[in-house]
Amino acid sequence: MKEKMRELSLEGEVYHRLQMFEDSLRELLRLSECPEERQEMVSRKGTEFIYTALTEDVCRRCPKYRECFGGKREKTLAEISSILGKAARESRVDGRMASDEFRKQCVYFQPFMEEMAWLFRMLYQNRCWERRMSSLRQIMHKQMISQYMLIQECRRLLSAGTTLKGEKKRKLSLALLRRGFRFLEGQEMTDESGLLNVTLSLRPIAGSRKITGVLQALSSVYGKEFCNIGTGSWVRSGRNRLSLVEEGSFQVVFGICRRSKKGETVCGDTFSFANYNRKRAVMLLSDGMGVGEPAYNDSRKLIETFEAMLEAGIHEEYALEILHNILLTKEKAEYATLDAAVVSLQTGTLKTLKAGGTATFIRHKKTVERITAFSLPPGCLTEQRFEICRRKLYDGDMVIMLSDGMLDFETISDDVPRMETILQNIKTTNAQRFADELMRAAPVPEDGHDDDRTVLVAAVWETVRQKSRNL
Repeated sequence: MKEKMRELSLEGEVYHRLQMFEDSLRELLRLSECPEERQEMVSRKGTEFIYTALTEDVCRRCPKYRECFGGKREKTLAEISSILGKAARESRVDGRMASDEFRKQCVYFQPFMEEMAWLFRMLYQNRCWERRMSSLRQIMHKQMISQYMLIQECRRLLSAGTTLKGEKKRKLSLALLRRGFRFLEGQEMTDESGLLNVTLSLRPIAGSRKITGVLQALSSVYGKEFCNIGTGSWVRSGRNRLSLVEEGSFQVVFGICRRSKKGETVCGDTFSFANYNRKRAVMLLSDGMGVGEPAYNDSRKLIETFEAMLEAGIHEEYALEILHNILLTKEKAEYATLDAAVVSLQTGTLKTLKAGGTATFIRHKKTVERITAFSLPPGCLTEQRFEICRRKLYDGDMVIMLSDGMLDFETISDDVPRMETILQNIKTTNAQRFADELMRAAPVPEDGHDDDRTVLVAAVWETVRQKSRNL
């Protein structure tokens, strides 16, 4: 009982700390929020500074000073303003920007333009630094927003469960006891994908026991099949905390095939397959800029960082946004594309995220769909948006992700078939065999392919339980 009260108090303390952290981040966001302003290259204050400096350093020594800044003052200021306007558009000062009349009338025209060019360069550099600082402030603000949303999600998950009690608790305790486990406490919740999650605290009555007994007990009470989120297959002696999730209606099988550029030993593309918490299947592909070892290192670091955030439970969109903001702060640009395909194992919904990646294809039973995007790799521009598309998948559909080297043949000649035709002609439903056959079927120039080529395939199948329901 004391151990139970201690666990509950610790959870309450964690929840309270997360709430305080969330509140402090919200106040920081309000403090750091500032409206975006359109910054002109030469502001009004900068223009006045140039007027004053030109007048003091050049024009006061001119015999026509009283004439230019007396009766013709408005005309002189209009001429200077016109030159600065042209300079702002072209980011430089040139003597040809002045009117013919001004060039003839100005006694010190050459030193006048040289002084203006020097002053303009100084203001231009200052404004560039101001824009850079503004971009960094925006990046920091976006990072704080990402952290705020993550804290919100953690706190929501901590409080989302419902404690097992009443008749359901009695039935589950009895079902576990029959299989050699003593029930201590538990919670249940339905996540955003519609899957039932159950967290149990229990201990084996004697020694260690296989987790299959727990899964059978849950199935008998809920009437659903469950699987363990963790990797262990045994429940050790003592108190154990297990996280179990309802089995989804779909399963995904992956296939991979890739080739390095002709003359290279290392492929610059990096890929990843993963099944996160038995809820979503994720397929990742990154193409590093260039070829060989440098391209591989850039793409590998991008994939590994993105994977780590997904494993921590961060949503794909948030993870991509965080990754993009971090790359913006790097002094040395390390550009690599990022292509992600996320399949919900409950609903069979496909979500694609594209950051510079080439087309993704879905092969249905009778048709092939191409999903294209025109976004840049992460870390290129401060104000950058990524392409996100959603599609419904059905039993037997295949999702095919490619690096750009696989589609180079489409630009060679109009006589070669389109990728859709090639995909339709491959008859196998085995993911690995499909990837191998596609690599062989894609046309290659006579002198060999001049880029790395990677094929990722995800075959989507309904589970036996879901098929029986449909029948």
